[in-house]
Amino acid sequence: MLNRHMKRALIGLPILLFIILNTYLFLLNESLFASEKPYDVTKIEQHDLRETIEAAGMVIPKETQEFYYEPHRGNIEEVLVEEGEEISSGTEILKYQTSDIENQITTLENEIDELETEKDYYEDRETILQGQIRTESNKEEEEKNESNIFMLEQQKADAAYQADRVDSLISSKESEISLLESRLDEKVVKSNVAGTVKKVNRNATSSDQPLVVISSEDNVIVRAYLSEDEVVLLREGDEVTVSSPRGEDRKGQIAKIGTPDEEKEDLKFPVDIEVEAESENRALVGSTVNITVKPVAVEGAVAVKHDWIVHDDGEDFVLVVKNDYIDKRKVSFGFENETYKEVTKGLKAEETIVMKPNVLLVDDMEIETKDTGKKKKSDSKVKPDSDEQKGEGSTEENPESAVEIEDEDEGTE
Repeated sequence: MLNRHMKRALIGLPILLFIILNTYLFLLNESLFASEKPYDVTKIEQHDLRETIEAAGMVIPKETQEFYYEPHRGNIEEVLVEEGEEISSGTEILKYQTSDIENQITTLENEIDELETEKDYYEDRETILQGQIRTESNKEEEEKNESNIFMLEQQKADAAYQADRVDSLISSKESEISLLESRLDEKVVKSNVAGTVKKVNRNATSSDQPLVVISSEDNVIVRAYLSEDEVVLLREGDEVTVSSPRGEDRKGQIAKIGTPDEEKEDLKFPVDIEVEAESENRALVGSTVNITVKPVAVEGAVAVKHDWIVHDDGEDFVLVVKNDYIDKRKVSFGFENETYKEVTKGLKAEETIVMKPNVLLVDDMEIETKDTGKKKKSDSKVKPDSDEQKGEGSTEENPESAVEIEDEDEGTE
């Protein structure tokens, strides 16, 4: 029994040794000739990195006006519109009771009429006294009575004073009427938008529920609610893609970023989006859509693609190419999106790196690059100690051969 197992082991041992030897030779070959393969390189440039924000939104009327009961205006006398009615801007919607103001105006108008009569009396008296003074003054000297003329002039002056006093009273009461009429105008509430009367609630006697709601369904916007972390990246005018459940995409832009309702715990910010005009298949008010916006998250970032990074023993590196030699550079990252990572430490703009690095490439190894057209020198075995030494006797890199960072995601890098 034992001999049978030993025979099997003796038969399998050469096979195992053969596999191990071939694997070793393969890895050794790959390592020895890793530098001989031509590699794509790219010159690092600064770019704006973008964040993709996706959220659900709802189609709402762009112009909506709600009318609430306002106690300071008095009691509601009449609601002047009906549900479903099409109205224009300036249409009268509500009317508050005006009887008290109208009574005050009527009283003042009656008082003005009386004062006008009194004013006419004094003006007529002034005219009569002026005639008497003229008649008395035209008499012959022996018949003229100076004391009588003086008395008439005094009476005329008093009549003129009384006429001016009454005129001032009339002006004052006319001002009171103007003020009351302006208050009377406040008793009638008019619409500022054109649209359809969507709701009429005549029983709404508190300020919590609207009496009348008017909206225009022909002019709509999309409203989404976003978190504070998201809205800090947004600006009014940013472009947005709006997708309907039917799979139709339309362009839009952020029109307004509102303030959150502080009474709610989540503190979501309302973001209103104007969508390009729709000639057909117009989105219905109340329907749900998806929005996608890609705002700039980091400006002028030094960035690398995910597959340009070498992961070694829990740390991240990029392979910088300097005079055809590898500089295995440890790097740190900041913001990242689906395509790029921001390099916060370890790499500068204008440096050249290997785009798809081989894990067998090591520090100080001389390599052949595909796009620069530079070949590994067969007689060069040792990396120069300095950039000056590396530059001696070597051909300068062709700057036009650097592969620029592609703009793959509509400006999102």
